[in-house]
Amino acid sequence: MEKRFKALRFMGTLYKILGVINGVATLILAVGICAVSVLGGAGLSDFAGQYGVHGPEILGALGGVLLGGVVLILGSLSAISLYALGEGVYLLIAIEENTRAAAIRLQAPIPPAEG
Repeated sequence: MEKRFKALRFMGTLYKILGVINGVATLILAVGICAVSVLGGAGLSDFAGQYGVHGPEILGALGGVLLGGVVLILGSLSAISLYALGEGVYLLIAIEENTRAAAIRLQAPIPPAEG
């Protein structure tokens, strides 16, 4: 059977690739936010201490970890949605191919019964 809908196949593949890229970027970004907040929190508290501002140092690290978690959750949902969109395009193409094959089989002449 001939392959039809080359543009839709391309778009399905593109969405799947973008989903994977989004997932990897989300993971890198979430780890980066956590690392910067933990490592940069001490430097920021030292800088704030020079100007008389004192606060709990844990808030910088905790805030970074929470922000990293939020970025991880939302980015993962975005990545999964993009990948699922690509799979959905392929699902629709498969349904069309199956329907077309069934229509071709139903239109074929019925061989005479032997008996």
